[in-house]
Amino acid sequence: MATMIIRDDALWAGQIEGDSDLARRIRTLPADDAIVLRVEGRTIRFRKMRDGEDGRPADGLEPDPDFREIWRSLQARRGTAVTVEPETGPDPYLLCLTATLTEWNSPEDAAAYDGL
Repeated sequence: MATMIIRDDALWAGQIEGDSDLARRIRTLPADDAIVLRVEGRTIRFRKMRDGEDGRPADGLEPDPDFREIWRSLQARRGTAVTVEPETGPDPYLLCLTATLTEWNSPEDAAAYDGL
């Protein structure tokens, strides 16, 4: 599990310590692509920042609008180390939709679509 010290409004690949694969994954992520991370056990979907106007690569992530409040709540801990790890479970956005898309929760749909 990696750690980082919260220093900014963005999460920067260079601040991640203990997981060079995760830092490399963030650096190679195309601009605007999403990545879901667990920061201090909280699931947050981030988007890769666009490169600077002068061409410098931006190796940072900003939280998706739906996850900004969670990220802001962690900002109160600036200067302290927090854990960071890739999320391996379902996308939190899709997970929150399961309560509203109950027509897809039938045993017939599970038999037909599970494993796809």
